[in-house]
Amino acid sequence: MRAQDHLLRRMMQPSLPLLIWGVHFFFCYIVAAEQGRFGKISLLWAVGIASLLALALLTVLCWRTLRRLHAGRAISMLDWASAACAALGWMGVALTCLPMMLLLR
Repeated sequence: MRAQDHLLRRMMQPSLPLLIWGVHFFFCYIVAAEQGRFGKISLLWAVGIASLLALALLTVLCWRTLRRLHAGRAISMLDWASAACAALGWMGVALTCLPMMLLLR
């Protein structure tokens, strides 16, 4: 494995939760813009399923990071950044989907 591949994998660890949050945010606002074309119930289901999927992915990422923090080895700054970004992404997805659910209701 080349050094660049290892670096890319290690840098994706803290930034993947923020990427998931960003994709979810973009999806929710595209759905809100298209609410006139499709039925509100189908868009509500789409936002709900996308939010649950994003929250599940972020929960898995946070659990993996916390497991790595409690593994008994030396804790790096990258591990702390991964845990903080996973928690921030989880809160961001939750706070993005709540107004969308109220808007589409």
